[in-house]
Formats: sequence, C-alpha cells, structure tokens
Amino acid sequence: MPFEIAKPKTLKYAHSNKSNMLLDYVKKLEYKHEIERLNALKQILQSKKIKFSEQKYDYMDSHGINLIVDIGSSKKHIILSAHHDAVYRSPGANDDASGVAILVDVIEKLKKLKLRNRVRIIFFDDEENGRFGSISYVRNYGLLDLLAVYHLELCGYGDIIGLWPITKINKESHALKAIEDILTEKKIYFEEIGQLPVFYGDDLSFTEAGFTHALSISVAPSEDKESIKKFVKSNVFQIVFDYFTGRIPKMFQHYHSREDKSDYVSEGTLRMISDALVGTVLKLDKTNPKL
Repeated sequence: MPFEIAKPKTLKYAHSNKSNMLLDYVKKLEYKHEIERLNALKQILQSKKIKFSEQKYDYMDSHGINLIVDIGSSKKHIILSAHHDAVYRSPGANDDASGVAILVDVIEKLKKLKLRNRVRIIFFDDEENGRFGSISYVRNYGLLDLLAVYHLELCGYGDIIGLWPITKINKESHALKAIEDILTEKKIYFEEIGQLPVFYGDDLSFTEAGFTHALSISVAPSEDKESIKKFVKSNVFQIVFDYFTGRIPKMFQHYHSREDKSDYVSEGTLRMISDALVGTVLKLDKTNPKL
C-alpha cells in the first residue's frame, strides 16, 4: 500500500524565480534520438567542464554508450542515474531528459562539496530497449562497495514524489530510509509504490543482480493521485486497454508518445528533485551505512 506522510500542497519549487536552466537542458535533448541525443548530453557536460568517461558495450546485438561522472575517489559509492535514450519518435522530454537535466544540476552542486563517499552519476543508454545499458554496467563493474542506487524516471511533471518499487526486498533499506528522511525534512509529499505490472527503471538491473538498496524516483501531479493508484494496480491488459482508450492518468498520457514535450515539464519540479537528491547524498554521507 502507498505510504503517506503529508497532504499534497503547493511547493516552494512550483514558482521558482530562478532561470529555467534545467528546462533548457531538457530542450537541448528533446526531439533528438540515438547519437544526436548522446552528443547533446556530451556538449552539456563539456560546457559545464564536467569530466566524464564512456562505457561502450555490446549486448544482444545492441551497441550503446553509458556516460559516467565520478565525484570523489572513495571506494564506497552511491549511484544516481537516468537514461539518455528515448522511445522512437517521442521527443523524450519527461522520459527521460528530465532525469538527465536533474543529474547535471546535482553534479554542479555536489562537485563543490567534500564528500566521504564517492558519488557516481550514470547516464544509461538503451533503457527503452530492455535496460541493456544498466545490465551491461552491472556485468562490467559489479556491486562491490556500492551503498545505494537512485534512478530517475519521469521526474519533470507534478508535485508528488513516488518511490518505487518498494517491496520486501528493499523496504528496510538504508537507501529508502535516507530519502524518506530528507523528503520529510523538506516537507515534500511522497508515496511508496509497490511492484508495478508494466513499468520498470534501470534500478531493476541492480536488484536482479542481488542488490537490495536500489529504487526509482518519479513525480506525478497531485490531482492524478487516486487515478494513478488505480492505474498502477491494474493488470497488464487493463493498462493497455486504458492507454488506447484514453483513460489513463495525465502523467501517462504523454508517456512514450509524440506529446512527451518540454511544454509539460516544470523547472520547479526539476529543482525539487535535484534538491532532494543532494540532501539524500549528504544524509548517506553523514550516516555512512555499512555495506
């Protein structure tokens, strides 16, 4: 069952007076696909003087490139991730240029700090093709000295944070507790969502490898709260039927479609997630949980 800590309310991020820098990152990626989208991300990182490495891989006849940014040099590390690929013919603004934009902002904030744990930011490729990028990452780098994984999916629209999938595998995780504590401190409304019948994120590649401190983060509009609960509890056939009959919640109406545009992405929402992630990293850095 979803877990509630507060009533949804207008957030301080909703009407930010700051420039639309994060939204500009989204716009630089939208409408681009494959190598153009990857190159746009590289240009953003280079313009911010952010050093990155490339993990090139071959998996099931797919050739992809993950981009990796490391902050710090400790062996113990936290992974923050999003995917830079997009569904064919979709602008890919919320899925998942929003996550990419947030992580660029997080890098900018964290690189100014002295951290006990290393933070590894990964921009995965081929999530839409079956998580080939994250599967290849886990196979190549393994799980040694890994503290937590937070993956961003659909984080550009709404004011309610969803933490998912929260199951018996990770419900007692220090990764979950850390972000719960930060969201509570910041008075940001969130809910925990169980296993979804159709949707997945790159965190699943870590969970399938036996790691118990991985989860996805998404954002939804509060007015869609009840319809989303009903939607995610539906079986696969009902979800497909609702999708094609236009009965799905607003959050998913633009999902994997030509309407996944930056027009529907909010700078305030992007900044909300960025602040929450930075706070969570600092929380884990302070508590320094055991592996």
